[in-house]
Amino acid sequence: MMELHSNSSGLKKLAINLIIAVLLVCASENALAIMLKEVIESALKLDPTLRISKINQNSAEENIAIARARLLPQIYLQGSSSQITQTTTQELISGGGLSKSFTGPSVNHQFVIRQALIRPKELSSLKYAEMQVEYTEKKYALDFEELKSKVTSLWIDLLTAQEIVKAYERALPYMKETTIQERIKYELGESTKDAVKEVDAQYENYRATLFQAVETLKLRKITFENVTKISSSDLSDKILNIQNLSEFKEIEKRIYFEKLINLSIEIEMAKLHEDMQLEKVKNMQNEHKPTLDLIAAINLAKNDATSTQGYQYKNKQIGVQYSVPIYSGGAINSGVRQALLGYEGSIAETELTYRKIKSEFDNNWSVVVSGKNKETALLLSCGAAEEQLKAVKRGYSLGVKSGADVISSELILARRNVELIINRQEYYKALVKVYKDAWELLE
Repeated sequence: MMELHSNSSGLKKLAINLIIAVLLVCASENALAIMLKEVIESALKLDPTLRISKINQNSAEENIAIARARLLPQIYLQGSSSQITQTTTQELISGGGLSKSFTGPSVNHQFVIRQALIRPKELSSLKYAEMQVEYTEKKYALDFEELKSKVTSLWIDLLTAQEIVKAYERALPYMKETTIQERIKYELGESTKDAVKEVDAQYENYRATLFQAVETLKLRKITFENVTKISSSDLSDKILNIQNLSEFKEIEKRIYFEKLINLSIEIEMAKLHEDMQLEKVKNMQNEHKPTLDLIAAINLAKNDATSTQGYQYKNKQIGVQYSVPIYSGGAINSGVRQALLGYEGSIAETELTYRKIKSEFDNNWSVVVSGKNKETALLLSCGAAEEQLKAVKRGYSLGVKSGADVISSELILARRNVELIINRQEYYKALVKVYKDAWELLE
């Protein structure tokens, strides 16, 4: 943590660069940020996962009231009323017996107040309920962040698909024109039938590639609109950021990872789950501990018998009631062992969560770090393909290159442009996962 603070100025400088590169822009960055925020807010209002998380959170809050109620005064009224028919027989010294019978009511009413004084198990249950609420709050926050990440990913995917279609469409008119020219040359006797067929085949192959890109774009639009309920046509003029990608150094990797871990809601939830499982152990251990309650009661009764017929009773009592568990067949010990195993399992789950985050971070970091170099290489590759296409077109006009050569060069250029677009797509998606503070910076 000390080292993180000492590198705060470096992180601040990197953060400025990340604001530029973290997401996509339209004509201006402000327009993109506002639009992306609107998209996210729309999705947040509609997503059923968040509604479920909020319901679970409200439900967990009721557990606190339930657990606390066991520590508050318990007040209850109970009683009974019945009709008694009683016969008594007295044996006589002279032999035989004397019997008496009567029928009358028997009434008993009791008003009781019980206040817990020492209740270890109930106190532990209350603490566990409070942890449950905290856990559901973190789960809601995690679902919130995951939805923002999902919407941003859909945003990037949609803009990428649009750019890919445009990249393929850009060359289609020239390909079609080349196909027509090749057919005219064949009719004039300046080309061969197999050359025309080769051009037609390449053109149809290119159209099929474009058709596939269009279908992918349709799917991206449908998915985006289902999640956000915002028309994808509102993004038709948006493009991927054409600015240079930010450069990351390997020496900064540990700083970014520690910051990511410190902000990770998944790690917080995993550690809280450990505490909850440990509290379960304490809860089971408290089954062995004694309890003590304060009791106050008022009793009203009328118990008719031959010796007390017509008498009524009223008494008040106050005192304590204790309970000391001695033996319950071994169930408590088994429950404690079971809770301990659950606690050990939660520790293993925390380690597993940490490793998963570390693995994902390593993969995304690799994409981010290599993104800059790959961008430079792809730009050079696209430039080379453009020059090659120009040369082929000059050669075609001079009759030393065929129409198939032109279409092949067009296809190479289009594919390299698509590779450039996909590289940016992968870079931005990885960047958002590597640098969680990007959300705060954008807001």
